[in-house]
Amino acid sequence: MRLTKLRHPGVVLLITFAMLGAASSHVINRENIANPFSDMKRVLPSRQVIVDNLTVQTDAVGVEFCKERYGSGTTFYPDQNGKQGQFISDRNDKISLYDRSEWRQDGIYTEHSKLLITFHYDPDVEVEVTIFITGFIDSKPFSGVFSDGICTGHFSVVEAK
Repeated sequence: MRLTKLRHPGVVLLITFAMLGAASSHVINRENIANPFSDMKRVLPSRQVIVDNLTVQTDAVGVEFCKERYGSGTTFYPDQNGKQGQFISDRNDKISLYDRSEWRQDGIYTEHSKLLITFHYDPDVEVEVTIFITGFIDSKPFSGVFSDGICTGHFSVVEAK
């Protein structure tokens, strides 16, 4: 059969089989696969998050606002009263992971997540934070970038001491 004689069903079938390799490496919202941010088996239940390179995206606030909001980092623990994906910090900030997609290929892990954070100094306001995480599969340390629409920064996650 010549390629020029392929009909629509043949083209659809060809495209479907061609995409199987790429699709199998992209996993979306699968809670049963190890994930360095939320899986308690791979990383210790508590982890220290180090924040640096804070910048602002708006002229409405200065970088001091971001430093007050995120500081230089904190330690997170699973929320004993919460569900999977809910954490609390040593500063009493509350974090809920509500949207996540991940991708794994060639030993590299990447994740795009959305979090809701309630900061200890303003418990009536939830801040939506978008994060991108990267690291090696089966490795405990990982890092990424985040933005809440006002503040952006870089973070690293290490085992808590």
